[in-house]
Amino acid sequence: MINLQRINLNLLVSLQYLLQEHQVTAAAQRQFITQSAMSKNLAKLRDIFADPLLIKIDNQSQLTEKAKQLKPVLAQILNNIDGLLIAGGFEPALSQREFTIASTDYVTDYVLPAALSHLYQHAPSIKLNLTHWDTLTLSAMERGEIDLGATIIRPEHKHLSYIPLEQDHYVCIMRQYHPLAETELCLDDYIKFPHGIITSGADKAGDIDVALAAKGLFREIALRVPSYSAAFSIIAETDHLLTIPNSIADKLTKGRQFIKKKLPIELPVLQAAMIWHPRFDHDSAHKWLRTELCEQLSNDNKHSTRGHGYL
Repeated sequence: MINLQRINLNLLVSLQYLLQEHQVTAAAQRQFITQSAMSKNLAKLRDIFADPLLIKIDNQSQLTEKAKQLKPVLAQILNNIDGLLIAGGFEPALSQREFTIASTDYVTDYVLPAALSHLYQHAPSIKLNLTHWDTLTLSAMERGEIDLGATIIRPEHKHLSYIPLEQDHYVCIMRQYHPLAETELCLDDYIKFPHGIITSGADKAGDIDVALAAKGLFREIALRVPSYSAAFSIIAETDHLLTIPNSIADKLTKGRQFIKKKLPIELPVLQAAMIWHPRFDHDSAHKWLRTELCEQLSNDNKHSTRGHGYL
């Protein structure tokens, strides 16, 4: 209790923003205080933890090892305090909780807008950060930096909690006047042409390349792009092939000059899911967020004959 008397909740909030932003100015903006006030808070925190917390390396601010250790612990503490201070559980209308959601650019552009509008109607003061799901997201979720993700369930996610969304399957997309446009897609042609892959979101290449390797085959990955919009713009002008989930292909090729073909190789069914770290299993605010999002996405799919896709 003596140690607790040296610190207040606002200092812990400052610490969280400093650990997330790695700089005083951005952390101050997140907490709506002046840069000078945040600098003073950092000085107090350095004294309390007997550690610099932020250090300059190659002219960039980085976390110390102590700060890295504090990050997930602090996130859990503040989440618990947030729930503790709200009598009777989470009250959306009063909450100022901040959530970070990771997904592909497709989900951000086409799936989330209506769902997030619903969230803001019921919880007008919450703050939402949308970020891409990429190769670093899983470790960020482990550190408590990502609250929720929409992605394909993979073996490396087995320790996470999740709610299954829709299932899907892969199809091949090509431009309207591609040399293969008028023929049934065979395996020899599939590997003869160069391929593009989308690097954001879950691994969309692994299943394909594993299946090809089992037959002693491989394809040439000649294009890597971070977004669906960029991929479609490029394959519209080239002979590259793009293999993506069917529900997304239906949405993005509608009214455009692309051809969708069945793959000449069997691939596993894609199971999309909303995933989170088990530390949030019993967090009332987090439970509200994932429940509301799942309900909105499910309702949206009920009104769509093809579904949206979340991959």
